[in-house]
Order: sequence, then structure tokens, then C-alpha cells
Amino acid sequence: MLFSANPLTSPRKMGYFSTPLRKLQNIFLNATSKKILGLDIRYDSVSSVLVKSNIRENFIEAHEYIPISDQKDLDNIISYSLDIITKKMDISDSVCIASFPSDQISYRNIQVPFKNRKKIRQILPFELENILPFQVEHLVIDFDSLTSGDRNNLIVAAVEKAGIQLYLNKLKSFNVNPKIITVGGSASVLCLAKLADTPDNFLFVDTGNEKCAVFIVKSGQLHYIRSFRINAVNSSKIKSLCTNINLTISAFEKIFHLDFLPDLIIATGNGIVETGFEEKMENILGISVKPADLLTDTLVQIKNHPGNFWKPERMDNAFALSLVELKGLNSFNFNKKFFPLKKYWRENKKGLAITGFLAGVVLATSFSNVMLDTYLMNKKLSSIEHKITDLFKTTFPDVKNIVNPLHQMRVGIEKFYNSSLLQGKTLRNIHTIDILNEISRLIPKDIDVEITKFVFGFESVMLTGNTDTFNSVNIINSKLEQVQFFKKVTISSANVDKAENRVRFKLQIKL
Repeated sequence: MLFSANPLTSPRKMGYFSTPLRKLQNIFLNATSKKILGLDIRYDSVSSVLVKSNIRENFIEAHEYIPISDQKDLDNIISYSLDIITKKMDISDSVCIASFPSDQISYRNIQVPFKNRKKIRQILPFELENILPFQVEHLVIDFDSLTSGDRNNLIVAAVEKAGIQLYLNKLKSFNVNPKIITVGGSASVLCLAKLADTPDNFLFVDTGNEKCAVFIVKSGQLHYIRSFRINAVNSSKIKSLCTNINLTISAFEKIFHLDFLPDLIIATGNGIVETGFEEKMENILGISVKPADLLTDTLVQIKNHPGNFWKPERMDNAFALSLVELKGLNSFNFNKKFFPLKKYWRENKKGLAITGFLAGVVLATSFSNVMLDTYLMNKKLSSIEHKITDLFKTTFPDVKNIVNPLHQMRVGIEKFYNSSLLQGKTLRNIHTIDILNEISRLIPKDIDVEITKFVFGFESVMLTGNTDTFNSVNIINSKLEQVQFFKKVTISSANVDKAENRVRFKLQIKL
């Protein structure tokens, strides 16, 4: 009887076979798993959420919230918080998505006449030069397109390079190399708009102890960001917050030339902790208010809910950063030096080893496509080289010996640029807004004058307008000669318009 047992149905034999299968399954799941660290750093707190993902499930492996009681600079905050986080959480081999404090970022809404992202990146510094309080060479800039009609509306975020580099260096000292550094709070907005059942038009309010950021979502897309300080405490704090929210909506309406009434306000952050703040905000603003809870609101399935230790107002922003990577959402990114291929290999080398054979087959079958692409690319490069040579011949007809047209063109442009400048000081230091300010300041207010045209060239300015008398033209001319960076002001023309009984004039200003 002992030897008559069926080896396929024997419990002992089933156990023998099931154990290796279970081990093989665990090996496969571990090889294809991925850890994502969401790191939300701000001046009054730091929160981190570690999400583990594989082909079967997603779950929160660990989370930490660290309040910052005293006012420390960002460098000390990162050192203090990461020292705690790295001791309590195993963040090795994780993909990090981090946020930068929203109040340290400048936001602008501009329009451009085309939609090509490469062209937009090329012209952005020139568009932002006169509307940002920083030199654009010292900024890291990213944008999102809000396409409507013939023109392309952009929401632009810019932060100083020095601040981002300090941030990266400090994270690197703890072996953290973030794949994305984005705007604090913006990840929650993306998750609410893309992954949750929210209305098309809503406000997201991210509050801190003293600072707050408001994000306006219209037609399911982030359109406007404003960060401000709350200069009140206790019961008046909500009133101050609501006042700033109304100002934010008004500014948004003025920029986009529309009337905007959000269907809902979603609030998060540890800035407002008193009971019933939603009702108080609703009474002041007349708009429904609800607290954010991404674990409940999003459609992402997360196992192993953290339980009572999880507070949405503290953890949602860090959790949203993890979801941005998990769901592949497109967000602002100020980390332009991240090399994703190297990071991807380190994170997925086990899985790649398992699927290596299939990858070899795919590479073999796609070799012909690579060869074809190479041929077409070489043909395109040859065409581009011909165009560069033709452009060089047209621009510099006197040059007969053409060896490297691109390099020769750069040298020629640099020579022309250097010869155009006087005494080594670049005219880029003179901004349009400075010239307009001086003109407005120096022309007497009692003179009846209308400026109809303003042309700002590289070395000169042409000013066209009309006034009441020739004497007024002379006064304007003499006043503008007092501007420190005007070399010479000349009246190009001054004529009487008999139809309007006005003197039309042109002033030529050399810088």
C-alpha cells in the first residue's frame, strides 16, 4: 500500500513540486518589481512614500512624515530629514521622484505662435527675459502646452540653477539621484486630474504653516499656479487664505480673458488643522470644498493600506510623486542631468536577464530596420550639410575657401558681434522695460504727447508719436538726452498733420 500511492496526487509529492514552483514565482516577481520613492520636501515638513510595484500588484512598503519645527534652510532640512528617512526606510535601488518648494519657483503664462516643443524651448529665454526678475542664463526652465486656437498658451515654471544644483548635491550625498524634480504640489494636481473622478474645473489648494500654493485646473488641465504667504494665524488664517484664492482667480481671469468659477476646491497640507475648515471656506468663497485623499480618490489599486498612521494631508503629495512615475504622467522636470538609461539598467537588471533571450530575437529581427534608418539618416544629414553650405555662401559671399561652414559661420558671427559692441559692455544689459521707464519718467506730465510706435534695435531705438507743438518736440528731445544710457537723441522728422492739427515726430536714439 505504501508503494501504490499515485505520485501525482500524493500530498507529499504535490508539496515537493509546489515548493520549487512557488520559489520560481517569487523569483520572477522580485525580478520584475520596482521601488518608487516619492520625496516631498518643503520648509515646514518632509514626507516620503515608498511604493513597490510588480506585474501583480502595487503596495505601499513604507512611509515617513518629518515635521520641521524651527526655520532651517533647505540644505539643513534635506540633511536632517534624509538622515531619518534612510535609517527607517530601505530606499536602495529605488526610483526617486522629488519635489522642489513651490514658493521658490517663478510661474508665468505666455503665448507663442507655434506648437513645436523644440522651437518653444529655443525662444523661451527671449520671451522670459523681460518678465522675470532673474537673468535667464541662471535659470532652469520647463513648460507645459495649453493648446487653444491658432496660438499656443504655455504655463512656464523657472527656478534658479544654483538652487537646483544645491538640492541635487545634497540628495546625492545620501545616494539619492532623483529622476524628476518637479513643482511641489503639482503631482497631486496631475493625479487628481488624470486618475481621480474630479470635475473638469477645480482648484487645488496646498497649504503649509506659513505658505500656500493654488493650482487652477481648467478643462482637466493645469493652467495656472500661484504661491503666496499667509500672514495670519488661528481663525483669521482661513480668511487670509480665501482672500488670496479670490485674488488668484481674478488674476487667472485677467490673463486668459474669461470668467472662471471652479466646481470644487480640493485642499491638502498641514497648514489648516482646525475642525470644520471646509465649511468655513465654503461660506466665504461660495464654492464646495473637500479635503484631498488620493488613496481613496484615485483609481490606482494599492494593497496594504498603511492604516491609522496615514494622514492624507501630510502624505498625499509624496504619494502623488510615486504615482507620477507609476502611471507615467507628464510633469514639470527641473533635473536636466538625469541619465535614465543607466538608472533603468540598475533598477531592472534582474528582469532584463530573464528576458534577454527575447530581446536578442527582437534585435535580430529589427536589424534590417536599423540599417534602413541609418541610410535615411545619412541621406538627411547630407542634405542638411548642403543647406548649411548654401546658407554660408549666401551670408558670407566673400569667403572662397569653405572647409567647415558651420564653424566658419560661428566665427564670422562672433567677429561681427564683437565689432558691434563698444568698450566691451554688451547692450544686453539694457532691457526694453528700462528704456520705457526712463521715457515715461522724463517726459513732463503736462506735455500732451502720444507715443504710437517703439522700435528697439541692437544699437538704437526709434520713437514715433505726435504732440501739440514743435516746442513740445524740442522739450521731449532735450529731456531724453538726460538718460544715462542714451548716447545721442536726434529729431529725425517733425511735421504738422493738418487734418488732426498735431505735430508728428520721429526721434532716433542711439544707445
